[in-house]
Amino acid sequence: MRLPPEVREELAARLERLSDFFPEMRRTMKVGITRFYDGLVFQSNDGFVKLMIDVHRSRKGGWKYPTYWTMAHELMHLAQFNSEGIPGGERATDVYALARLPPELIDDSPSYLVVPEEIRDAWDTRFAKLAHDLAREAIRKRQEGLKRYAVWWEDEFESRAGRLMR
Repeated sequence: MRLPPEVREELAARLERLSDFFPEMRRTMKVGITRFYDGLVFQSNDGFVKLMIDVHRSRKGGWKYPTYWTMAHELMHLAQFNSEGIPGGERATDVYALARLPPELIDDSPSYLVVPEEIRDAWDTRFAKLAHDLAREAIRKRQEGLKRYAVWWEDEFESRAGRLMR
């Protein structure tokens, strides 16, 4: 299915907005549609990149776009492919993407890190700021030798976010 020009332009604008936070991102990539996943990214040995995202018509008319968070999570996988020192795995992807993105672009809760359901359902800028700050701290702790930095993030986030809910 070929997307209408206005949808392609919106997706391009979103990717452009994210590009400053992902210098590993190629300026040219193929963007495709997936219905099975929120997002996927592939990179071939020769550097060709394909980003697959879920974009579709909503029942109320108009288009439903992926969140900035979903797109950033997938772009973080590109950073893992192309950078030394960024660990692999989905939870690491979440931590490192949270640390890179400014809170205003963390428009959804992390995909793979454990977030209490009541916080996931009430996600807003308070939680985005906390998630970002804790991710930066978790990476510092990892650099200082903490192996279970994602678990540390989850424990701290649950504790501190719970106080924000009160």
